[in-house]
Amino acid sequence: MKNLFLRALQVLLPLIILAVAGFGALTMWWNRPPVETLAPVVIPPGVRVHEVALVDTSLTVQSQGTVRPRTESQLVSEIDGRVIWVAPSFVEGGFFEADDVLVRIDPFDYEQQLVSARSQLAQARLRLAEEEAEAEVAQREWETLGRGDPRELALRKPQLDDARAAVAAAEAGVERAVRDLQRAEIVAPYAGRVRAKNVDIGQYVRRGDSAATVYAVDFAEIRLPLPDDELAYLNLPLSYRGVEQQSQPAVTLRATFAGKTHAWGGRIVRTESEIDSVSRMVHAVAEVADPYAQGANPDRPPLAVGMYVEAEIDGRTARNVAVLPREALRGRDEMLVVTPDDRLEFRTVAVLRTSAESAIVEAGLLAGELVVISPLDAPTDGMLVQLADADPELLARRNQPTAGRRSPPDPVMPPAGEVPAVAAAPPIGNGPGAGERGATAAPVPEAIAPAEAADQTTDGASGPPPWLEALLEEAGPAPTGNRSARNEPATAPLPEAASANRPVDPEVAPAPADAPAAPGERASRRQPPGAALNALSVLPFDDLSSGTETALDIDLGDVITEAVTARLAALPGVGVVAGGGDAIWVVGGGIQRMGSLLRVTARLTDARDGSVISAVKIDGTVENLADLQERLAAAMTDSVRDALASQAGRTPGRGADAAAPRRDGGQA
Repeated sequence: MKNLFLRALQVLLPLIILAVAGFGALTMWWNRPPVETLAPVVIPPGVRVHEVALVDTSLTVQSQGTVRPRTESQLVSEIDGRVIWVAPSFVEGGFFEADDVLVRIDPFDYEQQLVSARSQLAQARLRLAEEEAEAEVAQREWETLGRGDPRELALRKPQLDDARAAVAAAEAGVERAVRDLQRAEIVAPYAGRVRAKNVDIGQYVRRGDSAATVYAVDFAEIRLPLPDDELAYLNLPLSYRGVEQQSQPAVTLRATFAGKTHAWGGRIVRTESEIDSVSRMVHAVAEVADPYAQGANPDRPPLAVGMYVEAEIDGRTARNVAVLPREALRGRDEMLVVTPDDRLEFRTVAVLRTSAESAIVEAGLLAGELVVISPLDAPTDGMLVQLADADPELLARRNQPTAGRRSPPDPVMPPAGEVPAVAAAPPIGNGPGAGERGATAAPVPEAIAPAEAADQTTDGASGPPPWLEALLEEAGPAPTGNRSARNEPATAPLPEAASANRPVDPEVAPAPADAPAAPGERASRRQPPGAALNALSVLPFDDLSSGTETALDIDLGDVITEAVTARLAALPGVGVVAGGGDAIWVVGGGIQRMGSLLRVTARLTDARDGSVISAVKIDGTVENLADLQERLAAAMTDSVRDALASQAGRTPGRGADAAAPRRDGGQA
């Protein structure tokens, strides 16, 4: 019996354990808590941008070279002798003036040669005088005794010519002796500087020996190589036969000396006679006047020969071009432009010139456009972005209303007998709790980002805006629950007439879009039962920041919601109601924060058909939160005023026939 009991226990115990485990699992499954489904938060990447400005800019060409003298000479001895004196400035690097004596050679031998030459001249002149006297005697004797024509030898003419030649040779010998005596002093041919000294006192030099190498200091030259593709930006003085000197572009030379950078001004005076056969470069010659003169800056050194300098040559002027940072160029001729609705657009541009720091664009961009200068991983055309580290003045200019903004399309009315699935405006954004403000409100699709709220007001295509189409397709009951982000109570349910689960009342059901309606009938037909004619509800503004920003002591969403509610509550003819069940207009929005920069997007929605009446986008900073609240409240107040005027059959500031509500939101 005992064995039978043990066998039964061995068989039944595992079954009992499995049954208990299954029952426990089934009980846990039955009592499981409801799962709260949250739409993923899509945060647009932040980009740094540069605002395009069309300007006239002067092109410059960079080059480099070494300073050299314009005039350089070898001082050569013209006589033989021993050096007996040198000038104090006759040293390497010494300065001298024109006609200064630099070296003296012993003149004794040449003084003696001059004395001998003068003696020979005196003897030649004496002989000439004797020959002239004998020639006169021979002429008288022939006239007295001779007959016929006399011969030249009889009149002593050859002897007279020889004496005259001897005198001329003696005079030349004297001049040569004087010149040799003068050449005993080596004189500077111009004001200059000694580059190399080859002789000194006591040294014997021969005719033709180099005494020194000197150069002039009136001008300095720099040979600047220029690549062929850079010549298009310059007005070089090209050398043509029979053509006068052309323009001489200015050039700025810079050199670092003693740890400081100094600059000199000069001119391009000519180009060399040939193109370098190896480098295929053209060499331009820059000239600087008086390089050793002391300028206005006493600390600036002279532009010494041999100094390495960097040259910046002034070129042609480019008209109406955009000068952008080099980082803006992607590839050879593409840039990323941020459109007014904060989306990326690939743009092919005409690049005039690029350098290591900048890119000059001559076509393809308009003034005021924003070009991305920060790196992006795998950017796509139409990708949503947000401006990072943008200038507040730039953000203010982007938010200013422009006359050319397009109005949104008219809302599409649902067919007769159908009730819109979404009666109230969906909250802007897709943060936590975004789909919990109404019992029947559908969650916002992931693709709709906060910046898209303003974008819907600029779409010029016909038909409903994209966000409304997405909501109509995906409309359905959303799970309810408490708002965990800020512990706010859930918003009251939407109007009963807008619920898809309630039978449609034919008296309040919307008529087809093409059905004619009597004046004043359309508004009453689309009004939910029990709603006040001018009832308005303000939904809490969602803080859509990524959570990595610096924490604040205040809740931005609550502060902005209270400011907008207070301003709208003071508007005559409007009653602000809690929740959204009895409201015909709904105000909602979202907040994006990056550091101290804030962007608030808000829109006014008609709860009767889900159409967006107006949308605004306000940028500011945390420090100027009060100003941002004031601008946002003023913009939404203007939108509600326009909606009131449109509902009454009039629109301020428009013609008598313009009764449609304003949809640009004042700021897009």
